[in-house]
Amino acid sequence: MRLAATTVLLVIAFPGLGLLLAASPSRPSPEAVALAGKLRRLYATSGVPGERWRHRAPEVELEDGARVPRDAAYREEPGFVAAARELLQGGAVDEALLGAWLLGTAPAARREDAALALVRALGHRDARVRFEAARTLGALGSPQAASPLRELIARGTPAESAAARWALRRIAPGEDGVPRPGVRLDPGFCRGVNWWHEETGADAGAASFRKLAELGVDWISIHTWDPLQRDAFSPEWSEPRRPFAIPGLEELVESAHAVGIKVMVKPHLEMRGYEPTEEERRILRGPDEAARKTLVDRLRKSWAGQPRAWHNDIEMRTDADWRQWFSQYDGYILSYARQAAQARADAFCVGRETDKAAIAREADWRRLIARVRDVFAGPLTYSANFDSYGRIAFWDALDVIGVSAYFPFGDDAPSAEGLAATWDEIMAPLELLARRTNRRVVFTEIGYPAVPSAARRPWDDPPGPADVWLQARLYEAALQALSKRPFMVGTFFWLWEGVARPPFRDASFSIQDKPASFVMAGWYGR
Repeated sequence: MRLAATTVLLVIAFPGLGLLLAASPSRPSPEAVALAGKLRRLYATSGVPGERWRHRAPEVELEDGARVPRDAAYREEPGFVAAARELLQGGAVDEALLGAWLLGTAPAARREDAALALVRALGHRDARVRFEAARTLGALGSPQAASPLRELIARGTPAESAAARWALRRIAPGEDGVPRPGVRLDPGFCRGVNWWHEETGADAGAASFRKLAELGVDWISIHTWDPLQRDAFSPEWSEPRRPFAIPGLEELVESAHAVGIKVMVKPHLEMRGYEPTEEERRILRGPDEAARKTLVDRLRKSWAGQPRAWHNDIEMRTDADWRQWFSQYDGYILSYARQAAQARADAFCVGRETDKAAIAREADWRRLIARVRDVFAGPLTYSANFDSYGRIAFWDALDVIGVSAYFPFGDDAPSAEGLAATWDEIMAPLELLARRTNRRVVFTEIGYPAVPSAARRPWDDPPGPADVWLQARLYEAALQALSKRPFMVGTFFWLWEGVARPPFRDASFSIQDKPASFVMAGWYGR
């Protein structure tokens, strides 16, 4: 009786699903139910709650002792699609999400059956499951999904609609479906993401850039990670691990330009932090998940309560120390600037979140900016932290005001009205600064980890359960605020890098394959 009532409600909400819902699949076999249990256990969260893509187990051991990649386990079983469908049709939303995602990993010979189950899931009672079904259908490229996807575009939440629109374009190229009303960014607005360069593969980033272009991205910021600063007051740097150059930058820029994406180079000077021993490095890089977890837990406990070193606190004690520090920093930035020029990058960032140094030594920064202009002809910016950008005095020497926009909101579950009101408060002083300096503003970084505390502490991604839906809500609010401000020239969302599988359990800043990336696409698409 409950199933029949649910079916009626879904047919009313999504009329195009009527025939599909009427043709309910037969009851699963005991073998499919047993396999569903194995898949459930296979993807049970292990280690710290909330998967991080770098920390997931690359291989798992099956019942017969064989070790296989986790995302290949059980895929060739005859009942795999039926088992995934059993999870999809279960009562718990997390299991339904897992089932929808698993259907997207079905072998080629079974993808038609998988797609049929996903099309049915477009009428699920929960928006999160409808989103995952739409995203997975787009990845599979399933022509039978076109009509229900059009209905989802018209009726869904921003994340669902954007995922359905993306899927429909892949299924029926040139078709955008129902336009989303009220979504407006200036045509010249920089639609950017921060992109991590060490996960490029053998294609110089080409596949990643094509995916970003499909989502409306037309700028990327390629950043570095250079743990050189020994402590906040030391003028001496540690020995660099590699030359001040991004490996393969020229090829990366060429690949990005080939799909219409421009590139900003943004070096990140970082604190050196904890130096692991050789044995600790072996454990951290090795295959033993239990040993890695034990080590990480021990290190976390030893760090608990200790102040965290941060590059924004760099502040020399004497004028001689400042001169020594800048002699190193100048060479560091100029090396990257020369490489960016040679690679034909489109913009360059002369510094990121070193605001105490920027405020204390204005003349040194002006001198450095002039030297960078001698070697790099494109636009220049500096990325100031959200709480100190107003005290930077050399914006007139740059082409655009850059802000790392990790502005906090009042609580963990702000309403849409509360988010909008806070954004109004955030934007007012930015607009005053833009007018005073005759410079527009770009958010060189803005992002939110997929964790429950993301609104209150957007710069922090503590261990814990993932909340990719809050992340998407915060993206929607940010883009809504950006759409109303002509003084804003663009934004680079943090971050586009690898993501755990399944993505809805990834608690990191990365937005790849998460609802936030499709919310972004709903605004970035022209």
